[in-house]
Amino acid sequence: MPIKPMTVTVGQLSAKILSMIRGEKTFGDICVKGEISNYSPNAKSGHIYFTLKDERAAIRCVMFRSSAAYLKMKPEDGMSVIVRGNVSCYEAGGYYQIIAADIQEEGAGAQAAEFEKLKAKLEAEGLFARKRPLPEMPAKICVITSESGAALQDILNIIGRRCPQVKILLIPAMMQGVTAPDSIVSAFGKAVKTDADLIIFGRGGGSAEDLSAFNAERVARAVFASPIPTISAVGHEIDFTIADFVADMRAPTPSAAAELAVPDMRALVETLEAKRRSIGISLHRIIDSKTVAVKLAGSEIRAKSPVQRLKNDEQKLLTVTEKIHSRMTALIDTRERSFAHTAAVIEALNPLAVLMRGYSITYRDGKALMSAEEVRQGDRIKIKLSDGAVNAVVESTEKDS
Repeated sequence: MPIKPMTVTVGQLSAKILSMIRGEKTFGDICVKGEISNYSPNAKSGHIYFTLKDERAAIRCVMFRSSAAYLKMKPEDGMSVIVRGNVSCYEAGGYYQIIAADIQEEGAGAQAAEFEKLKAKLEAEGLFARKRPLPEMPAKICVITSESGAALQDILNIIGRRCPQVKILLIPAMMQGVTAPDSIVSAFGKAVKTDADLIIFGRGGGSAEDLSAFNAERVARAVFASPIPTISAVGHEIDFTIADFVADMRAPTPSAAAELAVPDMRALVETLEAKRRSIGISLHRIIDSKTVAVKLAGSEIRAKSPVQRLKNDEQKLLTVTEKIHSRMTALIDTRERSFAHTAAVIEALNPLAVLMRGYSITYRDGKALMSAEEVRQGDRIKIKLSDGAVNAVVESTEKDS
C-alpha cells in the first residue's frame, strides 16, 4: 500500500522553503545581473521595490531604507545593473525574492577600479596636496557650468543675496556626455585668461555616468593648472569625483559653493557694527581710566614741584612766624605786667616818693637819724626834702611820751 504523503499548510510549506533557502550558503551573499523593471520606490517607508529580469526569467527585489540611504546611483527601468544581496522567501506572498544590499550599474566595478587607479596616480604626483586659500572678498567669480542647468541659478541667487556687488562671469560648458571633458577643459582655458579672483565649476546631482566627465584625467589636470583658486561643486554631498580632490576646496553642492565663495554682507555689516560699538565702549573706558590717572599724576606732580614746595614752605614759615609773634606778644604782655608790678613795688619803696608826700630825712654827719636821742643841742644837721636840703643847728630835742 503506497505511503500517504505528508499534509502541510501553505504557511508551513513557505516556512520550509525559506528554511531551505537560508540553509543554502550560495544564496547568503550573491550578485545577480539583470535589467530593472517595475521600479517602485516607496516615499513613505523609504524602501525600494523592483523586478530584476533577463531574457529567461525574472525575480522580485526589495531594498530596505537602511540600505537605500547609501545608494550612490538612481535606479531606473531598463537600466542594466548588478544587484548584491541575499535570496529569501516572502512567506506571506509565497514567492522568493532578493533582499538587495547594493545596486551598481553594469560595468561600474571596472569604472570604480579605473577611478581608484587614476586617483592613486594623481595623488602620487601631488595634485591633491595643493590647497590654496580662497579670497576673502572676491570682486569677480568665474562660473563654469551649463548655462541651462539649475546649478547656475542656485549660484547666482545665493551670491546675489549674500554679496550683490560681486561680478559673475559665466563660461558655459557641457556637464555630461562624451564631449563634456573637452568642453570643461576648454572652459578652464578661457577662465584662466580672465581677471577673475575665483573659479567655481560643477553641476547638480546625477548618476555616476552623468558625473563621469569630472573623473577625466585631462579635466583634473586643467583644474590643477589653474592659477586662480578653485571650488568644485559637483553633484550632491555623497558624490566624489577626481576633480573634487584636485580643487582647492570641495563644496557638497553648487549652493554650498556659492556660500563658501562670498561672505554674507548683511551678517558682516552687523558683525562690524557690533565690533565698532564694542571698540567705542572700550575706548571710552580707557579714556576715562587714563583721565583719572592723568589727574592723579598731575596732583602728585604739583605736590612735588619746586613751586609747590616753596608754597608749602612759605605757608609753614608763615605759620611759624604767626606762632612766634603770638608767643612774643604774650611774653611781652607778661613781662610788661611784671615790670609794672615791680615798678609799683619799687615806687612804693622809693624814699623820694615818701618825701613827695611831705616827709623828710635828717642826716648828721651823713648818717640818717632814726631817733631824737641821736643828737644834742648845738649839733649841725641836714634835713633832706623832696626838692632839696636844709642845713640846721639843733636848739633842743623833744622825746615823744
